[in-house]
Amino acid sequence: MSSIIEFFVAPDDAVATSVAKDGPGPDLKPATYGNFDVWSTLAEWESILLDRDLDEVIDAGGPDVLSDGDGPLVLLVPPPLTKALAQLRDDTLANVVERWIALRAEDDEEIEDELAHDLIGELAALSADAERTRGALYCWIC
Repeated sequence: MSSIIEFFVAPDDAVATSVAKDGPGPDLKPATYGNFDVWSTLAEWESILLDRDLDEVIDAGGPDVLSDGDGPLVLLVPPPLTKALAQLRDDTLANVVERWIALRAEDDEEIEDELAHDLIGELAALSADAERTRGALYCWIC
């Protein structure tokens, strides 16, 4: 688990990697969260949104780590996941939230509906921004 998790959009990997030490500044409009397992969460969302078997997604190795691993990490959210998040609409968002909550419940982890809706909704908006600006979605973990 991490204490701080910030998702942000950057124009390229070089800009994203440059924030590894201190995290994304306000110019990158980060969405800040804390205390959840980013690795499994991204895999679960990829499984749900891309209709892929969760074990297959996990076996693929997860997101690319862009920072050197000596301190906070910067991850590139897989582009197919970013694209799928960007395409979410209100009518499909509720279904994705419901499926994610059910998946977490299988591991005896309770996620509040409002938090799950806010998190996925905010990342969908960031993903849409990434697609619109031809950037990418990244995650800073400290």
